[in-house]
Amino acid sequence: MKLQALLDNFKKGVLIAEKVIGKNLTLPILSNILLEAEKGRLKVSATNLEIGVVCLLRAKIEKEGKIAIPGRVIGSYLGNLPDGEKLNIEVKNQMLNLVSAGGHAAIKGIDSKDFPIIPKPSSDPIMEIDSQIFQENILKVGTCAAIAETRQELTGVHCGLEKDKLILAATDSFRLAESTIHLSKDSLGSGYQKFISKNQSIIIPSRTLQEVARSISPESGKLKIYVGESQIFFEVDGTLFVSRLIDGKYPEYKQVIPKNFASSIRVSRENLLKAVRTASIFADSKSREVKLKIKEGEKSLKVESQSVETGENITEVSAGVSMKGECTIAFNNRYLVDALNSLTSDEVEIGFNDSFGPVVFREVVDKDKLNKNHLHIIMPIRG
Repeated sequence: MKLQALLDNFKKGVLIAEKVIGKNLTLPILSNILLEAEKGRLKVSATNLEIGVVCLLRAKIEKEGKIAIPGRVIGSYLGNLPDGEKLNIEVKNQMLNLVSAGGHAAIKGIDSKDFPIIPKPSSDPIMEIDSQIFQENILKVGTCAAIAETRQELTGVHCGLEKDKLILAATDSFRLAESTIHLSKDSLGSGYQKFISKNQSIIIPSRTLQEVARSISPESGKLKIYVGESQIFFEVDGTLFVSRLIDGKYPEYKQVIPKNFASSIRVSRENLLKAVRTASIFADSKSREVKLKIKEGEKSLKVESQSVETGENITEVSAGVSMKGECTIAFNNRYLVDALNSLTSDEVEIGFNDSFGPVVFREVVDKDKLNKNHLHIIMPIRG
């Protein structure tokens, strides 16, 4: 194998692939990235058997061939090279030789014959949507998916499929986020209506969606989505992701969403986020408890925390308060930070009924209007 490629392109493909691989003691080949020079292009592939990725890169191919290379090694090396250079790549005696203006490296590879075959879509895409809108909505819901696999369906993002919209939702049972992506007729493939007539929803692994979102840049084009037998494919900018779908029943999460609120607060998102981060310094290391104290008639709320180890903190934040009486709500500080980070508006509205029921965070857009396409719910800590 022998070729020339721009370092920037090669690095991008390798770093996307590197994110997918993991340590696999029983199948060492999965710790490698497969490089294939064929048909005038360079193909970079990786898989952990749950997620697979194939990046097609422009390159000047002098000799076709393929080799499997340790992903962490080549990723770390390329990450330290300056952008803008040309890279000469050649395989000799199972060694990958990389030559640039700044230096030379020879990385020991292995035979690629044991590398798993990564599936390809067998039909046309069911939709083709704006990649930045998809990325924005995935980042808004992804933090609420569970990490522990005791209930595997909660490690995924529930995707409700409707005639003209996708409703994304994630929950770990302590918090919940829901986002809606509206679909135009032009964005839908010929097979979409047939698919949703048989499938009202699917559950996609959160990690898959995070990797797809991470690969999208401001310059990215449309995102194509394909579905197969228990699999889903995402294609953007010459990169194809494939993932299994999670088989399971997702909880009826809509029952948790309150329809009305007795009380609400409007507050600067950035000011509240800073106050919560400050309070987190003083929060108890086990409970991670941060309290919001709100009182009728006041033009601010208090963010409080205390612990035996560090002391205590109180920060006042200007806010518009609409309520009767007073209320103290205790939160896990990390859940609060994640919620406020996932929102993008300058101002947020926090709706609640009491100290222990679900608390809903929404973006305030166009002065007094709420963003009806997204909400974030946190369950308070019960004292």
